[in-house]
Amino acid sequence: MDVEIIAIGSEVLEGHTVNTNAAFLSRELTLMGYEVKRHSVYPDQTEAIEQGFRDALSRAPLVISTGGLGPTIDDLTRGAARNIFDQEIPLTNSIGAASGSFIHAPHQAMNLLTGVPREMEEMFRNEAKPQIARYFPLKHPRLCRVSSLCLLKEVEVDPFLRELQSKFPENEIGIYPSQGSLLIEFSGLHASPLDEMVAALQSRFSTYFFTSPSHKIAEALHKELIARSKTVALAESCTGGAIAARLTALAGASRYFLGSLVVYSNPFKEHFLQVSRTTLEREGAVSRKTVEAMIKGVFHETSADFAIAVSGIAGPDGGTAQKPVGTICIGIGERGRFIDIGTVQAPTDRASAIEWTVQTSLGALWRRLVHHKQTFS
Repeated sequence: MDVEIIAIGSEVLEGHTVNTNAAFLSRELTLMGYEVKRHSVYPDQTEAIEQGFRDALSRAPLVISTGGLGPTIDDLTRGAARNIFDQEIPLTNSIGAASGSFIHAPHQAMNLLTGVPREMEEMFRNEAKPQIARYFPLKHPRLCRVSSLCLLKEVEVDPFLRELQSKFPENEIGIYPSQGSLLIEFSGLHASPLDEMVAALQSRFSTYFFTSPSHKIAEALHKELIARSKTVALAESCTGGAIAARLTALAGASRYFLGSLVVYSNPFKEHFLQVSRTTLEREGAVSRKTVEAMIKGVFHETSADFAIAVSGIAGPDGGTAQKPVGTICIGIGERGRFIDIGTVQAPTDRASAIEWTVQTSLGALWRRLVHHKQTFS
């Protein structure tokens, strides 16, 4: 069954807010077996919202909107929807002020959800999903299996996926890259072949295949560190504390995370991690020897079982012919056993380079912890 998703808000059209709600809803609806056909955005204008609703309902029996609800002056969504439908079911907002609505007719319905992402996600999962399943049950829902791979690129996985596609032509395969990881989606009408495809993918890429509810490597690492009662400490240069922020965003990180030394400058590397001035002058801050010294410094200063150290050129300035922008040196260490270090090329824009380094570092530590594999050496 077709679904359309609408975002209400001039702030989205003007670029002040990124529409992450549509991505969340599309993922959730796809997993439920529904097909999202279109995303649209409308300004905070009653006539435009109402016309957008009517246009969407002419194409799809179910329309879901986010934003434009609440006690503020720009609460126009509910009024526009009431001009189209009569019957309304309130949707409770358990963590915010603006309630939602499920408004329906015999063969059509609209979900009006709040625009605040965390509130919207809770409202959809707890309130809207049961109503959608009740009023629009699927006789033959399209099934979906999503798998996560860390540290791999599309080109490294694509040949195998082509083999799977030829073996299971009735199913669809999607590959969705992000910095440092891949999502592979298998979809079809029958569970058994989809499960076979997942099993084949896991077998082929066993040391890169991870599971977590949100498909995030930080969450998978978090679970494994707690389960194995291991601790980790960090030495961050180019990431400026971003790896630590990713770990501490998860409740319970204090059970394994000892802390991060953000040694952005060479004097800090010397003073806090005992990286020698000679090494920094001869090899440079972005070098295997410097990162190795940073890891040893972490082990000297903490009781951590594992250490991550990173140093790189995130840009846009600072690159050379020998070390261009995006050059990153990453080290993973296990106390008393090994240090795995590599110099790798990250994306060349600053934000992407930092995110790539965070994801790659966490993926490499997860791979060592779970599979005892070295990623760089």
